Amino acid sequence: MLVHPDHSHRFHDQFAFRPTGSTTAALIHLLHILTELLQANDYVHVIAFDFTKAFDWVRHYNLASKLANFPLPDHLYNWIVNNLSDRQHQTKLGGNVSPTLPINASIIQGSGLGPVEYVFTASDLHPISPFNQFCKYADDTYLLVPATNSSSIPSEIQHISDWATANNLKLNNSKSQEMIVHLPRRRKSFLNPSAIPGIKRVDKMNILGITVSHTLTFHHHILALATKCARSFFALNPRIARLFCKHLMLRGGWNPPPPSSQLGM
Repeated sequence: MLVHPDHSHRFHDQFAFRPTGSTTAALIHLLHILTELLQANDYVHVIAFDFTKAFDWVRHYNLASKLANFPLPDHLYNWIVNNLSDRQHQTKLGGNVSPTLPINASIIQGSGLGPVEYVFTASDLHPISPFNQFCKYADDTYLLVPATNSSSIPSEIQHISDWATANNLKLNNSKSQEMIVHLPRRRKSFLNPSAIPGIKRVDKMNILGITVSHTLTFHHHILALATKCARSFFALNPRIARLFCKHLMLRGGWNPPPPSSQLGM
């Protein structure tokens, strides 16, 4: 269903749990959009949104309603709905047992169906402005807004917040982040755009496990990997580790980790 021609537009910005999807594909897509937008804009807003325990809050009724709009075979739709129905929870501690209560929300992230169910849940979340773009990997959601369309950000955030409320999800602005991406040579060609109230602005962002800087470099990520590698070298062979560190220091901008004796190795 995720590649059905009549509904593929719903999933074009979603890279999780699809036949050709991966974190690598999502990162390549995001960087491609950024480089294209930077050809005509001095900077681009990258806003990473955090949904609090998104899988735990997916309402079964909303999910079933969205699945009903897809061309699923009746037996498959009924099987999924039956899997979501009549769930109950009871807690036992010592000799005490709580009353049985119904569960009408949450999907199991580690199950075979759970991740795909979340993809369907987020299938109707798209930017309201045609100049803005989403890049999604399951509940990791990134909004890309070019400088020429900065004024649309408040309405986009309100739209996302309204969507989250309607789907029983919680948008956590305190854990959301914004990064202003620009090319190094354009650093002085624009004023700092106004900050988004309640959302922290950062100079580097962890995007699907990769640290990307505001100038689209990966040196923070590479140095973190080099530091981790050097620590392992110190444990195995201090002499090789010193040569490794010396080489990296000559390339500039890197401080070696403390000797293994200080690391408790």
